[in-house]
Amino acid sequence: MALEPSFSAEVFRRAAARPDCSPRLSRAADAVREGKFTWEDVAAGTCEHPLALALFAPQAKEKVWPVLAAIEAELADEQLPEAPPPPPRPRRTPVADEDFSDVTYLEDLAEPPSHPAWPRRPR
Repeated sequence: MALEPSFSAEVFRRAAARPDCSPRLSRAADAVREGKFTWEDVAAGTCEHPLALALFAPQAKEKVWPVLAAIEAELADEQLPEAPPPPPRPRRTPVADEDFSDVTYLEDLAEPPSHPAWPRRPR
């Protein structure tokens, strides 16, 4: 009896790992740990085990499937590619602390003021 599930094995795996997991899903997770079936079998809809089939019962569709749908949405959000970072701004190369080639000390004092409105220095 093949079922038409819409959830992946990873969705079932993550839902079963949650602390607020439903008892129905918890029993199925125990069966998976015991090796009775796999989440891939459940997701493919090929598992005939009663605990796996219980995940597709009408009551499970009302209580378990909304949680599975929320986890599937979380997985879809995780798989969205992130926007690329903006290109780096061009930066000046850092000047070493010992490099004083751009700094003039005495030459600036030796030149007379070039603007007539600037006050003259006392001599």
